[in-house]
Amino acid sequence: MPRVLLISHEPEAHPAIVGEILVARGYDVDEHVVLGDPAAPDTDFPDLDAYDAVMAFGSFSNAYDERHRPWVEAEINLIGRLLEEDKPYLGVCFGGQLLAESVGGWVEKAPPGMDEIGLVSIETVIDGLPVPTGPWFTWHEDRTVLPADGSVEVLARNANAVQLFRRGRAVGTQFHPEADVPLVAGWAAIGPDHIPSHTSEQEILDDLAAAQAQTRSNCEQLIDWFLRDVAEVGG
Repeated sequence: MPRVLLISHEPEAHPAIVGEILVARGYDVDEHVVLGDPAAPDTDFPDLDAYDAVMAFGSFSNAYDERHRPWVEAEINLIGRLLEEDKPYLGVCFGGQLLAESVGGWVEKAPPGMDEIGLVSIETVIDGLPVPTGPWFTWHEDRTVLPADGSVEVLARNANAVQLFRRGRAVGTQFHPEADVPLVAGWAAIGPDHIPSHTSEQEILDDLAAAQAQTRSNCEQLIDWFLRDVAEVGG
């Protein structure tokens, strides 16, 4: 049975729908929480040799915040090892931002009006990519900047940010395919001050609830594509 390591940065930013899909597909999953105790970040990651793929999820932290750099850099080093060993990696939002740093890019504050919260669509730029254009849920105030040397393939974008990219067997997303209503309700309760004035907690949750069947189906297609075509590990 293939094994997947799921890295959560806070207990409230867990794998949600992605974890459910992996279990339903027959994968054996383990979760490692970095900030179970924020005062003592756990970067003693499990032995990578025990896993067929690694996935990392969102965070309430900003990757460039100097207060967080010790544990952020430890995880960037982990991703670097995955790249060197050609072990499949999927980074979601914050996890994707750390992948961007690992391949020579960086993370920056999104310009005014280009942060995203709620449902979005993306535009695929690769013919035949079996990843839906939306709807996807997203919540980010930062965005990735990829290196300009052509070493990273942009798979999808929209007017605000690169939304999906790939380097070998490593893929990063800016959106949150794992998001369901309970997960996002928890985020809204923790960070209501991060909800911009043009929307509201209720609007965000109502929109996601109305689209949940489609976003779950989209997540299934994304995960199946990653496992089949990128990771090449079967369940």
